[in-house]
Amino acid sequence: MRKRTNLYLSFIIPGAILGDSLGLATEGMTKKEVEQAYGQGPIRFGMDDDQNEHVPFLRDSYRAMFEDNDFSDDSEQQLLVLQSIAENGGVFNYKDFAARLKDYGINGISGLNKQPVGLSSTTKAVVERPDFLANPHQAAAEVWKSKNSLRGANGALVRSAVLGIPKFWDGTTVIENTTDSCRVTHPDPRCMISCVIVSTLVARMLRGQDLEMEDSRNSSPVPSPISSTPPLQLPTTLPTNEVFIDTLETDVTLMTLVRAVIETNKRILTAPNTDPLFRSPETDVEQTKMYYQQLLEHLFVDPFTLDRLQLDQDDCKHTFKCLSASIYAFTREIPPGRETDYFKGIMMDLVMQGGEADTNASVAGALLGVRIGYSELPSEWVVGLRRWEWLEDLIEDFCKLL
Repeated sequence: MRKRTNLYLSFIIPGAILGDSLGLATEGMTKKEVEQAYGQGPIRFGMDDDQNEHVPFLRDSYRAMFEDNDFSDDSEQQLLVLQSIAENGGVFNYKDFAARLKDYGINGISGLNKQPVGLSSTTKAVVERPDFLANPHQAAAEVWKSKNSLRGANGALVRSAVLGIPKFWDGTTVIENTTDSCRVTHPDPRCMISCVIVSTLVARMLRGQDLEMEDSRNSSPVPSPISSTPPLQLPTTLPTNEVFIDTLETDVTLMTLVRAVIETNKRILTAPNTDPLFRSPETDVEQTKMYYQQLLEHLFVDPFTLDRLQLDQDDCKHTFKCLSASIYAFTREIPPGRETDYFKGIMMDLVMQGGEADTNASVAGALLGVRIGYSELPSEWVVGLRRWEWLEDLIEDFCKLL
């Protein structure tokens, strides 16, 4: 079992870091700004063979803080999770993680020789509270209560995929670790269900036999909506320029799995605080039911296109935006033998949307990584990552301790 766990680390972490690193090219940009900087792409990354046909990274004031093919705090928070798990006997301890996160905000990761660019607004507000180390969950809840503008953000979602690995055969442990991690900084129930969906998908993928079970059933319907809540108003216009990802059919087996995971865990929003695993400061049941309706609208709008998600708009940091973009990427049909090319095409399309491109692509990269495996990740991207040898050694060292 240990060998399998270590193998899965080598699937998920590189996929997530590739997404984060590529996404830095367009993070914080609108689609119009992305087009002005990169045209129709593709963006030069790693050690791509056709360097002359790829557009180099824009070097504005923000991106100048990173080296070529570097990664951001999204990847570094995942590495903090790995550190915490490895140094606590394979067990995730949320207080230990909280202490590492606070130290990271000041000093970065030990051995990386790289200062952190900065924590998100939500995370920064939480870790700066004087009671954070003593009771991180309570500190995060207090920030949630006092700062409405910081609710529902995507900062915890980047940590969720890796938490689907430890004891992936034990769904309850996966969920407990995931919610403990989420509540360190983002106790909002929308953040919690987003994180649980991603980590549970990873665990179910690793169990393998669950996919065979899903495939043997008829395609399950969309999880049942709450009819009394207003739908989320998504744009109805179709994109003017069709992108590669939008030409791909849905993988029925994977989408059935997604629907089953949502149905199993929907009580986070439909029956809040009835399960101790899903404790949240949100006590308005009607509000959380509306959140559930919004979740369904984000994930199952038909026809689905990247354009409809409007990933570059003011609400680009919303956790449902990142979740839906990642699930869309994860559930595209990929022909056997074309995994590498499709990974590159899907990830490039996602990044060209701008907005929270690094976060969106990091979560999508983790899910696609566990789906296609390390050997199918584009080697020219992997070996071109900044500090890749250091990352490889770090992951290997962690694996020895698990």
